[in-house]
Amino acid sequence: MEIKKLFTIFIISSFVFLLSKFSGCSSSQKPDERWKAPFEANNLRNPYSGDTASEEKGHRLFNLYCRSCHGETGHGDGPAGHQGAGPKPADFHDDRIQDQTDGALFWKLNTGRGNMPAFKESLSTEQRWQLTAYIRQLPFLTTALKPPTALRPDIKVEHLMFIAPLAVRILENPVTHDLWYTTFDGDVFQIMAPNTNQPTSKKIFSVADHGIQVLQGAVFLKDTLFLCGNVYSKDKRSTSGKMVRIEPGDSGKHKMDLVFSTVEYGANKTIYDHGWNAMVISPDSKYIYVNSGARTDHGEVQDNGGIYPNARDNALTSKIFRFPVGTKDLLLTDDEKKLKFEGYIYAEGIRNAYDLAFDSDGNLFAVSNSADYDYAEDMFWIRPQHHYGFPWIMGGLENPQQYKDWQPDAKKDSFINKASHSWQKKYYYNDTGFLQRPAGVRFSAGVQNLGPDANEYRGHSGKIQDGDQTGVTISTFTAHCSPLGLFFDTRRIFAKDLKDDGFVIRYTLGTSSVLMKPFTDQGSDLLHLQLTYDSVYNNFFVRTTRIVEGFDQPVDAVLVDNVAYVIEYGGKRGNIWKIIFPKDAEKAAGKRSRE
Repeated sequence: MEIKKLFTIFIISSFVFLLSKFSGCSSSQKPDERWKAPFEANNLRNPYSGDTASEEKGHRLFNLYCRSCHGETGHGDGPAGHQGAGPKPADFHDDRIQDQTDGALFWKLNTGRGNMPAFKESLSTEQRWQLTAYIRQLPFLTTALKPPTALRPDIKVEHLMFIAPLAVRILENPVTHDLWYTTFDGDVFQIMAPNTNQPTSKKIFSVADHGIQVLQGAVFLKDTLFLCGNVYSKDKRSTSGKMVRIEPGDSGKHKMDLVFSTVEYGANKTIYDHGWNAMVISPDSKYIYVNSGARTDHGEVQDNGGIYPNARDNALTSKIFRFPVGTKDLLLTDDEKKLKFEGYIYAEGIRNAYDLAFDSDGNLFAVSNSADYDYAEDMFWIRPQHHYGFPWIMGGLENPQQYKDWQPDAKKDSFINKASHSWQKKYYYNDTGFLQRPAGVRFSAGVQNLGPDANEYRGHSGKIQDGDQTGVTISTFTAHCSPLGLFFDTRRIFAKDLKDDGFVIRYTLGTSSVLMKPFTDQGSDLLHLQLTYDSVYNNFFVRTTRIVEGFDQPVDAVLVDNVAYVIEYGGKRGNIWKIIFPKDAEKAAGKRSRE
C-alpha cells in the first residue's frame, strides 16, 4: 500500500499512498542466515533499562521510525513492511529477538540492513538506547480499543466488529447487501449479519483459490466480484499483474475467470513496488478501471540488485487502465504504444492512486500518494488520455532529480527529510540518465485545496506554511498523509451541508510519522470534501474539513445508505467502524409521507 499514495496509498496510497514510505528488518531468513551482532556488541549495557520516562520516549521514537513496518505493537505487521519483494520486518515479540542482548539490538539499530536504514545516521546515541528499551518492553504491553471521535455533533461513531489482520479493502455486494473485506495476503471474507449486535465473518476465498499473492483491489458489479493484485515469480525477482472475475453459481459454487494477466516485469527490493490495486466500476457498468502504481519512489532506477539494469517505471506501471467488464483471458504486454492503441491505458503519470471513485455527475477522481520528498498528496480529476506528471511533477512541484545539475543535499534542500527512506537508502542522487519529459504533453494539475484543513505545505523558503494564513492552494493534501478510502454521496441523501459531497480518509497520523510530523500532528481522520468546478482552470477546487479523527491505520471505506464503514489495517487484529451521517430531513420526511 506507499498504502502513499494504497493505495498509496492505495496509495495511497499508497499511500497509495495509499497508497508505503518506511523500512524494516527481516525475520524470514534461514537460521544460518540470521542477522548476528558481533561478539563485542553483546556486552554493551543499556543505560536507560528500566527507566519509564526513557521507555516512553522510545515509544514516541518507535511510532515515528518503526511502526509503519513493524506494526503498532511490534509484531512485524506494519503495512509498509509488506511492500515489495524484500524480506519482511521482524516480530519483536519473537523469542529469538527478545533473547538477544540490549547491546545486540542497539548494534542492529546502528547499522541497519536491507530496507532497514542505519539509525546511527538519524538518531542520537541516547535515542537509540531509548528505542532499544521500548522494544524490550513490547511483549508486556497491552493496548485498549480507542474509538474514533466525531468532530461534529450530528455524526455518530460505532464499533462494528474486530476482523482478521492485514485488511485492505471493504466493499458491499449491491445485490445481497452483505459487506465483504479482503486482506493484503489474499483472503476474502463475507460479513454475516452486519446489522445485528453480533456480526461475524466467514472466509470465502484465499490465495489458493484466485492465485493473487498480493491482493490490493476488490470491487463488485452486481453480485460478481472482481479481484486484482500481483503475482511474484522467479523467487520474487519478477512480478505480474492479475485480475479475476468470480460469479456466483448453484449450490454455493463459484465460477472464476481470468480477466487479464500481464507479462512479467522487474520486481524490486524496496517498499515502493506498489502494484495493481484500486478498482472502480463505471456508472453505466460497462467498464472497470484499475490503478497500477509506480515501482519507484520518484522515477529513480530500481534494478533489484542489478538484476534489471536501468529499470525504472514501465508501460505497466504508474497508470490507470480501463477494460470492458466482459474482458477475458487478456494478456497485457510491456508495450505502451500497443496498450494505448488498444485503449487499455486510460490515464498516466500517476504515482500510486490507491483509491478511485465516481461522483454523482459521473466524474472520476483518484487520490494518490507522493514520494518521500515533501510534495503534497494529490487528488486528481481523471480524464482519458490525460497525463498527471509523474515522475516529473508530484503534488504540484517539480521533481528535482530530473535536473542534471541538482546535487541532493539534505542540509541545503529542506524538502529532503533526513529520516526518509529514500534519503537513507540513497535513492536521491545526481541522476544524469533521468528520462526526458514527453514532448508536446501538457500535464494536468491536481485538485486545489482551499482549506481550512489538510492544507499545510512547505514553502519555497523551506518553512512549513498553512494555506489558510498564506492564501496559497496546494495540490491537494498535506504531505505524506496518504489519502485513501475515497467515496461520494452519489444518492444525495446526506444533510444539506454534506449532500452530494466527497469524503476521504487520511491514513497517516502526524504524531506517528517522521515525514508528516513537521507539517502537523493531525491525520488518521476522515475529511469532508466540498468540490467546485472552475471553468477558467477547467479543474476542481476543494474545501476540506476534518469531521472524524482518531482512527488507527484506516485503509478503506464504503458508503451504504448513510453509513460509511471504515476498515483499519489492523496488524494482528483490525477493526471496522460505522460512521453514521445525518440524512436530509426533508427527503426523509417526504419518503415517510409517501409510505
